[in-house]
Amino acid sequence: MARELWPNKAYAKFALNFEETVKSDKFTGDKVKVFTLQTGGGKSYYQDKEMPLVLHEVFPDMKYIFRLSPTKEVANDGTFSKVEELTTNKLNFSFIQDPPSNSILDCLGRIPNTVLCVSCTHTYFLTHFKRLLKYAKNSVLIIEEAHQFIGCADAGRDAYIVNFGYSSEYTAETWQRIEKWRDINPRILGFTATPTEHHVGNPGLSDQFEVHGKLAPLEDILPSQAWLNPPKSYSFTKTQGESSIKPAVWQSIDEVFDRENKLHKLKNFDININPKLSALYICGDARGIWGCSIHETRKIIADYLLSEGFGEESDKMIATMVENSSGGNTLWGLDGSKEQVETADEVFTRLQDPNDPVRFLLVINRGRSGINVHNLTAAVICRIRDPREIRTPIPIQIFGRLNRLNPGTGSIVRDKYINNLDNYLRYYPEDYGVDIDTVIETIKISNTFDIWHPSNDKAKRTWEESLVEFEKDYVNTYQKGYDYLYQFTGVEKPPLTEFLPINLTIERECNGELVKYNVNKEVTEWKGDGTLDAFFNITKKDLIRLNYYVEEGV
Repeated sequence: MARELWPNKAYAKFALNFEETVKSDKFTGDKVKVFTLQTGGGKSYYQDKEMPLVLHEVFPDMKYIFRLSPTKEVANDGTFSKVEELTTNKLNFSFIQDPPSNSILDCLGRIPNTVLCVSCTHTYFLTHFKRLLKYAKNSVLIIEEAHQFIGCADAGRDAYIVNFGYSSEYTAETWQRIEKWRDINPRILGFTATPTEHHVGNPGLSDQFEVHGKLAPLEDILPSQAWLNPPKSYSFTKTQGESSIKPAVWQSIDEVFDRENKLHKLKNFDININPKLSALYICGDARGIWGCSIHETRKIIADYLLSEGFGEESDKMIATMVENSSGGNTLWGLDGSKEQVETADEVFTRLQDPNDPVRFLLVINRGRSGINVHNLTAAVICRIRDPREIRTPIPIQIFGRLNRLNPGTGSIVRDKYINNLDNYLRYYPEDYGVDIDTVIETIKISNTFDIWHPSNDKAKRTWEESLVEFEKDYVNTYQKGYDYLYQFTGVEKPPLTEFLPINLTIERECNGELVKYNVNKEVTEWKGDGTLDAFFNITKKDLIRLNYYVEEGV
């Protein structure tokens, strides 16, 4: 009997909506068509595996597909790189990135029954716009991360505030180029998980966009994403970024290695397990007024790793990603030695390589998109956002870097089971001879993630409000994930999970002070075997190091 592999429900609905839209009159309408689906839902996969054939069916004169991405990381995400696999007896597909001249485009465009898929950055498109415009007539223009490139089509300070929250003398020069392209060919499609106010039709803005489809119900996307543990906030003091972030950074490191240790034990029962996990740190600029700088954060991590015996001085366990003009992609030893890395893809590969020591990725203005690292298990936001008006798309995009599916066995779920836990749970145990209990326990550890975010009474609660929206519309909680595992497999759920976690805060004298802290984690792990004995002899240093919620001032 042939094996059936099914995409997740969210992906299937997205694909159907896309096909219906481009087969309708809307495809050639004047408005830019924006398609939305949660991060990790399969937008890029669809563009790569199905979209070129669908577009050619409805637009037979199409010779080019231009896919514009905000960064090199997104442009290099693999979309179109194997598009020749879509070639049929009647139609050929080929791929090129950042075409150096029109002659190449002209040459390939003259080949009969051939579609050239072009990947480039937003910047490349704007820089070479005049020479690329000649291809608009026979092209479909794809705008990846549309909330960045065409998030606002109206010039002016007020329009910019409505869409992005900050004040700026915005000139909408990018949109003016899109309009010129649209005048020749309106087949322009945008993709984003976070449509802007302009996309959704704010009445105070011009009518330039139409959003097709909607975010999927969370239950539909649950089998294709990682699940969120309860977010953790920490107090952030202005001009004191370094001291503010230390507790959260230390906790995140402890969490990474704690989970790795558990996965190492499970590897005795499943040799495919890759125990290695990684963490992401969103840093502030060098001023450190509303954040901790990337170099201060790096030093905090390095010092803690050395003090706790997590690495040797020469181990390059830390990676930083900044603009090329500020240092580009760099790997750092715990002693401060460094190694330049040519591409972000190499950084991402090494973060997931079980034999490479790098685990901790620090970024400035590089965490919104393009970070496709499936073993991310923790993120610490090391800066405050204080816009004039709260807008959530950027924080949600950052949070979305962590909800990539990771059942703990590397790329197997993507290579063999089309990134769907339904297929994985149904077939993986039999395919690899692993008992279902081991599979479930591995997923519970590897497929959940934590977020630490700053709080400041004098700043707008951007991170808090964004997390509320993230949990409401974009990500499933670990409780829902655990419930799904047991319901889908039919394995009996452990009794303790029926009522845990609890929210127990106790007050305890510590070094002459009364300290309040939450004991949720310890009680969750308690099995009545004396696990909590050491807890009641805890020191103030332990309070900071361990995964407790410590009140401001402690």
